[in-house]
Amino acid sequence: MDFSKKIINWYHKNHRKLPWRETKNPYYILVSEFMLQQTRVSQTIKYYLNFIKEFPSLEKLAQAKEKNVLKKWEGLGYYSRAKYLHSFAKKLKNNNISFPRKYQELIKYKGIGPYTGAAIASICFHEIIPAIDGNACRVFSRYFGIYDDITSTITKNMLQNIVSKIMDFKHPGIFNQAIMDLGSIVCTTKNPKCLSCPVNNSCFSIKNGTVGKLPVKKIKKFIRHRFFYYIFIHDRNQNICLHKRSDKDIWKGLYDFPLVESEKNLSIHEIINKVWKKFRIIISNFLIYKMKHKLTHQILSIRFFNCEILQNSNKNIFFDNFFFIPQNQIGEYPFPRPIILFLKHKKMI
Repeated sequence: MDFSKKIINWYHKNHRKLPWRETKNPYYILVSEFMLQQTRVSQTIKYYLNFIKEFPSLEKLAQAKEKNVLKKWEGLGYYSRAKYLHSFAKKLKNNNISFPRKYQELIKYKGIGPYTGAAIASICFHEIIPAIDGNACRVFSRYFGIYDDITSTITKNMLQNIVSKIMDFKHPGIFNQAIMDLGSIVCTTKNPKCLSCPVNNSCFSIKNGTVGKLPVKKIKKFIRHRFFYYIFIHDRNQNICLHKRSDKDIWKGLYDFPLVESEKNLSIHEIINKVWKKFRIIISNFLIYKMKHKLTHQILSIRFFNCEILQNSNKNIFFDNFFFIPQNQIGEYPFPRPIILFLKHKKMI
């Protein structure tokens, strides 16, 4: 029995039961694949079900406001995925284009890379193309004994060429999903279950004792440290001051509070001075919440300070880029996780 048959037989008996596998609707598969980028399956399921419930079709998603799309994505992170998904839906609707069926057509859209394009093309439209994600790289580098850096595009292209010759031509989508599950369930990063592997008798790494050495992954880690000082501003009527993030930076399109940022930790006097220079307001010397928030290549040290605006007439003078909302509307806006945690601490959501 050849490689692909063993893999598919294993998959039929051991595959994970996931909601997006109950359909061949390319829109549903697309949503799941966008969500699964850099996110664990267990975390994705709840978000997927809620998102599909709110936007049950590509048309509904295209008609939605970006704020509402981001709100449904809130907490999942990597928000550019949601914006690319929304953009894809709007482009198809506005140009009256049917859902692309070919890999080469799919990857023309932002957010749909080689893996996502191959997954959709093979699962939904039976195109014979390998979907090479992290799981697939791990499985094949161990199976074939590949010592090249799997983060390299050259290595991924090489794997794609190799796998395209051994994959099941009749069921390419099932083959790709079988490799995904094999990497998630058996050929794991740590403590792989090699005795349960359907192709263990022909695996290079099992024969040569190199399972723990592969795959080779060369990552240059540069961690940027940033210090965020948020000013929680409210007026006498308890209206809250918000800001929509629009710069090319983290959390673009989400909402937060007036912010002073620094590359170093500031003293309270430095914070007060910087807030005055930027906003012409005086904060109370009162830290109301603090936390650390880790992103892929960044660590944010975040502090929240309190400030009450006494006269409503001053708002426009100081806050041209900000706006105030009633406290009971705060649940309508999408926020990054640190703001969500702060609002929960304040028992406002």
